[in-house]
Amino acid sequence: MFKKVNPKPNFFEIEQQILKWWKDENILDTSIQQRNEENTKIFYDGPITANGMPHHGHMLTFVMKDLVPRYWTMKGYRVNRSLGWDCHGLPVEWEIEKSLGFKEKKDIERYGIAEFNKLCKESVQKYINDIVKLEEMIGRLTNNWEEYSTMDPKYIESIWWSLKELYTKGLLYEDYRVVPYSTRAGTTLSNAEVSLGGYKKIVDPAITVKFKLLDDENTFILAWTTTPWTIPTNLALAVGKNIQYCKVEFNREKYIIARLLVDKVFKNIHEYSIIENYDAKDLIGKQYIPPFDYFYEKNNPIKHRIYEGFHVNTDSGTGIVHLAPYGIEDQEIFKNIGIESFDVLNEQGDFNDMIPDLAGLHYREANKIIIENLKAKKLLFSFEEYEHELPMCWRTNTPLIYKPVTSWFIAMSKLRTELVEINQQINWIPEHIKEGRFGNWLAEIKDWNISRRRYWGTPLPIWKSKNGKTLFIGSFEELAKFSTNKIDINNIDPHRPYIDEIYLEYENEIYTRIPDVLDVWYDSGAMPFARLHYPFENKEIFEKKFPADYISESIDQTRGWFYSLHAISTSLFNSNAYKNVVVTGHILAEDGTKLSKSKKNYTPPEEMIKNFGADTVRLGFISSPITYGESSIVSEKTLTIQKQEMIIPIWNIYSYIVTYANIHSYTINEDLVQNDRKFKKNEFAQYYHIPFEDLEREIDVWLITLLQKTIKNVNKYMESFEFTKAYKEIKSLIDSISKWYIRRSRERFVEGDITALDVLIYVFVDTLKLLAPFAPFLTEYIYRELVAEHTLNVPNSIHLCNYPEHSENYLVDNQKILDEMSIVKEICEMGLSIRTTNNIKLRQPLNSMRIYLNNSTVPSLSSWMTELILDELNIKTIRETLEEFDTNQQGCLINNLLGISICIDLNITEELKEEGLVREVIRYIQSKRKNMGLEISDKIQVNIIVTNHDTYRYIQKHMQDITKKTNIDILNLTVVDNTNDQVNFETQIEGIQKITVEKV
Repeated sequence: MFKKVNPKPNFFEIEQQILKWWKDENILDTSIQQRNEENTKIFYDGPITANGMPHHGHMLTFVMKDLVPRYWTMKGYRVNRSLGWDCHGLPVEWEIEKSLGFKEKKDIERYGIAEFNKLCKESVQKYINDIVKLEEMIGRLTNNWEEYSTMDPKYIESIWWSLKELYTKGLLYEDYRVVPYSTRAGTTLSNAEVSLGGYKKIVDPAITVKFKLLDDENTFILAWTTTPWTIPTNLALAVGKNIQYCKVEFNREKYIIARLLVDKVFKNIHEYSIIENYDAKDLIGKQYIPPFDYFYEKNNPIKHRIYEGFHVNTDSGTGIVHLAPYGIEDQEIFKNIGIESFDVLNEQGDFNDMIPDLAGLHYREANKIIIENLKAKKLLFSFEEYEHELPMCWRTNTPLIYKPVTSWFIAMSKLRTELVEINQQINWIPEHIKEGRFGNWLAEIKDWNISRRRYWGTPLPIWKSKNGKTLFIGSFEELAKFSTNKIDINNIDPHRPYIDEIYLEYENEIYTRIPDVLDVWYDSGAMPFARLHYPFENKEIFEKKFPADYISESIDQTRGWFYSLHAISTSLFNSNAYKNVVVTGHILAEDGTKLSKSKKNYTPPEEMIKNFGADTVRLGFISSPITYGESSIVSEKTLTIQKQEMIIPIWNIYSYIVTYANIHSYTINEDLVQNDRKFKKNEFAQYYHIPFEDLEREIDVWLITLLQKTIKNVNKYMESFEFTKAYKEIKSLIDSISKWYIRRSRERFVEGDITALDVLIYVFVDTLKLLAPFAPFLTEYIYRELVAEHTLNVPNSIHLCNYPEHSENYLVDNQKILDEMSIVKEICEMGLSIRTTNNIKLRQPLNSMRIYLNNSTVPSLSSWMTELILDELNIKTIRETLEEFDTNQQGCLINNLLGISICIDLNITEELKEEGLVREVIRYIQSKRKNMGLEISDKIQVNIIVTNHDTYRYIQKHMQDITKKTNIDILNLTVVDNTNDQVNFETQIEGIQKITVEKV
C-alpha cells in the first residue's frame, strides 16, 4: 500500500523535510562522486558579494546555477558545486561606513584602517549564513571542496602573481589620466563600473561665460558649460574644425559663437546683428583672458589660446568648448599641445589650497560662489537650471566627476583584437549579446583602471623608492626575500594596514608600498585560477578546470564579472574563461517596475518561498523570459498561476495513481522505473528501454510515444541552454497526462486495468526525472513515496538517477499516432468551442457530428480516433464525409491550416436532456465527495430533492448507474412541488432543489 496523499499539501513543509533528508543522506556529494572524474563538466560560481541580506536577484542566480549542474549530473557528468565569496571592495566598505555614520572618506582614517577593515571582514562573515540559508531554501546545495574567498591570503597571492605577469608582459602601467571618480567614495572607477552605476537626471546650473579676446577690442568668446566649478581652472578653448562661426554685436559688445547657434543663444534678445563670419581656422591660435587669473600667464605660448577640438559640435551650447583639467577630451588636447594638467580638488571633491578663495568648499557647493563672482566681473552672459544625465557611483549613488589622477591601468586596448576574436569562441544565451552588448563593448574597449584609493581590498603589490623606482612583487616568498621585516609567509595577512608596514630593500634603496588597493572586479575575474592558488599549487587541476563549461549571472554582469573573467583570461592565458554563458534579465514587480526596498513592491524572498514553495518560485523564473536576458514580472500573481498550472496538476496525478493503486492492491513492476533500462531482461527487444510490448490501446502507445518525443526535445533544449523551451515541453506532457490520458482512461482505472496503471506510472516517473533539475523538491518527494519506498534496485533519490533518454526507433515507428492524436485533439478543441459558443455544457450529450478531413498526414479517422472524439465531446455518432460541406451555419467550424471542418447537431431531444441531467447529478456528487475529503472507497448516503416529476422519473430510472459510479450506499429521492425553483442556485441543475452527501 502506498501512503495516503494529503489533498491539501504544504509544499514548503515538504521541501524542508526533503532538504533535511538531502543533508542527512549526503545526497549532493553522492550524486557527484558516483560519476567518473574523466567525464567532468566545469561550472564556475560567480563570487557572491556578502555585504547584505539576500534578495530576489540572489534567488534567480541560485536557480540558474543549480539547474544546469543538476541536469548534467543526471546526464552522467561529474559536476562540482562550490560557492565563491566576493569579500572586498566598496560594497562592503559602504555598508560599514553607513553603520558607523561616516560622512566622508577621511572618517575612516580617523577611525583607524585596522579597526575599519576588521569590521569589514566581520560584516562579510555575518551575512554568509543568511545567504546560504536562502540558497538552500530555493533548492541549491553546494559543497566546500573548492569553496573560495577573495579575502583569503592564498587567493590574494595568486592575484599578485597574475598582476606581476601582466606587468612583465608590458600590459600593466601607471599613468596620469582623467578618469571617472567618486568623490563620496574617494576613489577612481573603471569604465565598467560606470556602466554598472548607470545614469541619473540631475539639475545643474548651466552658464554661458564671456572670455575676453586679447587682440580684438570689446570682443568676447562665448562658451557654455554645466560645470561652473571648472571655470577657475580654464586653460584653453576649443572650436570645431568644420563649424562656421560669426561675430554678433549686441549692447555695444561683440560675441563670437557658432553661426548655427545664434538664434538659440540670442533667443530672448531682439537687438543684435551679425557683423562678421569666420571659419574655425580663423579663430585657432587667438589668445584670450580667462575669467579668473589663478593660472593665467599673459605671455604663455600655449595656454589660454583657442585650439581645434575633435569633440566640439553644435548640438548644444555655443559651439565653443571651455577646456579644463576635468575632461577626458580636454586632457587629450592638453597632451597634444603640451599643457601640463593639475588637480585643484582633494579626494573628497573639496577645493585645495591651489585656489585659496574656494579652499575647503565641495565642488558642487562652489558653483554658486563662482557664478556670483562671474556676475560681479560682468563675465556671465547667461544662466539656467539645466537637467541632464550624469553617471552615478554604482555603490554610493552619488554623481561622478572626471578627475586627473595617477592610476594603474591594464592596457586592454592593446588586446582589443584578441578580446574580440576569443569572444567568438563563446556561446552566449541570448545570442545577440555576443555581438551586441558585449561585442560592442569589446570593440571599443578602453584600458582598465584597476587601482582604488580605498582600504578593504587586495593591496596592489607595488612598492616604490624615493627616487620613483618600482618593485613589483608576485608572491609572498618574493615579499619575504626583499622585506626589511621578518615575515612568516605561511601566516601572513596581506591586507591594509599590515601590508603597508612592510618595507622592502633592493639595490640599497628602501621601497614603500603605494596605498592603492585593487578593483574588486579583478578579484572576481581571477577566480578560475586564484581559487586553486595557481600557480603555486594545483596546476594540473586548474588546467583541467579551465575554461568553464557554464556560467550564469544577470545582464548587468556583461560589463562586470563576465567582462573581468574575459579580460583576465585573455591577457594571462590568451583563452576564453567560459564556453557557455546564460545571461538573465531582471525581476520586475507586479506593476512592471524595478524591485525597490523603498517602495516595498515585492514579497521578501523567504516569505515568498514559504507561501508558494521553492519549486513554484523556481518554475516562475524558468518559465519566464528572464532566462533569456529579458526583464519579467515574477510576483504573487504569476506564482499563483504557476502553482495552479504545474505544481497542483503534478500533485493530482500523484494522488490519482496512489488512489487507484491502493484500491486495486497494485504493486509497481520494477521494469517500469529502472534507472537504466538498457539492462532490461530482454535486452535484445526492439525497443530495449521501453518496458512494453504489443500494447493494444492506441492511447497507451500515444502517451509513450509522446514521452519519447518530450524526452528528445527536453534534452535538445537543455543542451542548447533553452530552459524555457525545455520546461514548456515538460509542462505540455503533464497537461497531456492530466487532461487527456487520465480523463480518457478513467473507466480503465476504476475497473483496475493494470496496463493503464503501468503506462501511467512509467510515463509519470520518467516525467518526474525530466523535471527534477527544474523542481528538485517535489520530484524528489513523489519519487521517494511512489518508487524508492516500494521498489528494490533503484536509487533512493531521484537526483541519483540518470536523465531519461528517448527511443528514436519507437518514436519513428509510432509518429503516425502522434499525428493522429493531434488531429483528434484539434477536433475536440473545435467541438468544445462550438459548445461554449452555444452555451451547451459538456455533460449534456448531443446526437451527432459531421467531419470533413483534407489533411495529407491524417486523411481519415480511424476507429480509435472516432471513439475518443465521441467520448471527449459527449456525442453519440460521427459521420465522416468525403466532400466538403457548408460550414457557414450554427454549430460549424473550420480549421483551414489543418484541413478540418466539423458541424455538430445542437438539437437537444428529451432523451438527451435526460442523459445530461444524470451526468450533472453524478458530477455534483463526485465534487461533493472531493470537497469533503472522502476516498473513492468511502461509502456515502445521498439525499436528492427534485422539484418536478419528470426529473424524479429520470433519476429513478438511472439510480443504479448513479449509485455505482459514485459508490453510494443509500440514495434517497424526494419530489416537492416548487415550480418556481427550476434551476437551484446551489446545484445549478434544472429541476433539482438540493443534493446532500453524508459519509456512512
